[in-house]
Amino acid sequence: MDNFNAKRMKKIKFVSTILISFIILCFIGYVIHERENVFTGLLKIITSQAVLITDFLEIGGIGATFLNAFLIFGFNFTLMKIMKIEITGLAIASFFTVFGFSFFGKNILNIIPFYLGGILYSLYERVEFKEIFITISFASALAPFVSEVAFRVDTTETSYLNAIVLGIIIGFIVTPLASKMAGFHEGFNLYNLGFTGGILGAVITSILKLYKFQITPQRIISYEFDLALKLICTGTFLTLIIVGFFINGSSFNGYKKLLCDSGLKADYIKKYGYGLTFINMGIMGFVAMGFVMFLKQTLNGPLLAGILTIVGFSAYGKHFINTIPILIGVYLAKFGSYTDSFTVALSGLFGTSLAPVAGVYGTFWGIVAGWLHLAVVQSIGTVHGGLNLYNNGFSAGIVAGFLLPIMNTIKEHRDKERIKYLKRKKQLYDAITKERKRLDELNQDNE
Repeated sequence: MDNFNAKRMKKIKFVSTILISFIILCFIGYVIHERENVFTGLLKIITSQAVLITDFLEIGGIGATFLNAFLIFGFNFTLMKIMKIEITGLAIASFFTVFGFSFFGKNILNIIPFYLGGILYSLYERVEFKEIFITISFASALAPFVSEVAFRVDTTETSYLNAIVLGIIIGFIVTPLASKMAGFHEGFNLYNLGFTGGILGAVITSILKLYKFQITPQRIISYEFDLALKLICTGTFLTLIIVGFFINGSSFNGYKKLLCDSGLKADYIKKYGYGLTFINMGIMGFVAMGFVMFLKQTLNGPLLAGILTIVGFSAYGKHFINTIPILIGVYLAKFGSYTDSFTVALSGLFGTSLAPVAGVYGTFWGIVAGWLHLAVVQSIGTVHGGLNLYNNGFSAGIVAGFLLPIMNTIKEHRDKERIKYLKRKKQLYDAITKERKRLDELNQDNE
């Protein structure tokens, strides 16, 4: 477990500072070399419509996109510090997920109305905002609704106000919805807010379409930053492993135990500590990036979001034992279909939200879940018009809800058959024992 004595903490802070500073300086040097106008790019990102799929790396460039991502990260981190929110596995998952989606879909402007709605809900229910903060941060999955209403082609004078009001309403109602939706998939979909966002997005999209507000999905993807993103990811994942190694007493002791965890409602920070959790996050980052490279895909905004989401949820439910079956299932599903490799890669990364299925029910059902996920996710986006960024979370919720009764029925049947078998075995054993006893008594009588 974690070793945080004073001498070791100094060493951990020194190593962390050196590694992180090196990554940041290299990145700044790269942006300067590329001669990007970062602030112009950021303005383009903020005023884009952000509907799926809008890669901010293509819209504003790599410097502006990372600036947007760090602004959002800083915004959330500052709020957590002010409210003294405990850093749990789920909190880390929310940090990395929101940070990842800052590369496509979320910007520092279109997420704020959700937080305002969350604050109003906390006042209405008389609860502390910090109790629902993580839910609200995930709820920014519906950020494209704000951008679509505010910056669509036929913008009017009231569009900005309408967008803010819509975001506030979503932020207000998402918390009670999320708590109810979790029961549908029983925690087997790690991206519960993706499922909630899909239901809520479908309703809002239907209302908008009723009043002739047409939503047009798009596919804007970058191809020019592959090497830079791979180098940044490699440095980040290595940093997580190295820092985790030092925190865990300069060892990997206990990681095997983490790999045996099912991942169902599992907070790795609380169960195994920061050290092993960071090690797992770094390793899972390389696994996710390896999957993208295996499919020969160029790393871009959406795929980077998928990788970072896996890294975040490697603090809350994912490890390579329960995620690889999902990736295999998604990969196998592409054969015989017309699905392009980019869609397979993106669906595979986000489809790992079904990791607890493999963790609890085994590899076979994990592969089945991944196979079904690719089929469902390609059709389900039309329901919300591409305005729920966690479309894969919506799909995973449906797949988990569909599979659970089937898996439980088969499991219960096997358990019943096993009990019957054990009963028959016991009866046979008892009969043999009784017969042996009878023969022993006869032998004694004969003697």
